[in-house]
Amino acid sequence: MDNLVFRMKKVAAVVVTYNRLEDLKICITSLQQQTFPVQAIFVINNGSTDGTADWLATQPELLVTTQANCGGAGGFATGIETAYEAEYEWIWCMDDDCVATPGALRALLESPNIGPCIKNCVSISNKDHSELAFYVDRPNKSYRKVTDMTQVDLVYGVASFFNGTLIHRQVIKHIGLPDRKLFIWGDEVEYMTRAIKMGFSVVTVTNSVFYHPPSFDRNGIPWPGAWKQYYAVRNQRRIFQNMHGNKYGIMVFLQWSLRETFVQLRSKRKHRMYDFLIYGEAALDSIFNNFRKYPDGIKTVRLYRFLNKKSTA
Repeated sequence: MDNLVFRMKKVAAVVVTYNRLEDLKICITSLQQQTFPVQAIFVINNGSTDGTADWLATQPELLVTTQANCGGAGGFATGIETAYEAEYEWIWCMDDDCVATPGALRALLESPNIGPCIKNCVSISNKDHSELAFYVDRPNKSYRKVTDMTQVDLVYGVASFFNGTLIHRQVIKHIGLPDRKLFIWGDEVEYMTRAIKMGFSVVTVTNSVFYHPPSFDRNGIPWPGAWKQYYAVRNQRRIFQNMHGNKYGIMVFLQWSLRETFVQLRSKRKHRMYDFLIYGEAALDSIFNNFRKYPDGIKTVRLYRFLNKKSTA
């Protein structure tokens, strides 16, 4: 890359945080130690109650926005919008439990120029460095191990949003912001498939490394934390529509959600009935375009808490 062009690049990092102060401190330190420095670090505090706000108040070099907790979707929508309006060319997005290796940003910027696009770091499990933090399944290939990705320099159509996700401002100009209504789980995939649908390249740069806790939903989520699965199911309709078009996407969602809902009844999990109910509730809300529910408004969660007052007290 031409040295002058490289120096001119303006990169802002966006970190969304909620009640993980110690993780946030480590994440920020990793950003401050980049061999290609970020020009600004925007921190979106989603209403943390663990002392995060007090610590952020002692960090004058950070650009902080505090808002009510509106999930990762709302946090990244605010962060990307703020950095975009500040006219940064590239916006580097991550959760507060991400740790960037020192050369992560430089590797993204020095990777092949494919025009306005989205480039992602490889997100590696911080528990097992041979394994990806997030499994990815594609029709022709599954990605589980780090070596599944590192055989090539760029892996097209695969990325773990928002874990070291570098977005060019021209992409944001055309596809807009993450949808705040999606709240959490699926919002990042919806944003990725929206970019692909509109013709922008999405790639993982295999020599740019991030560490992240491994996904904990690989074998189902234990209750009462399973409220997150509601959003994964509900938001899937939007993903299918991005992939298959509005009309056919709804048909794909109907078939998928019906199958997945009844799969819960056949599982051997302790709370399979609650899983069945929450999948059904999410599917119906999605079909009827009800994207307004916050966690406390999920009926299955409220039923679980009512019937298990002693165990959740």
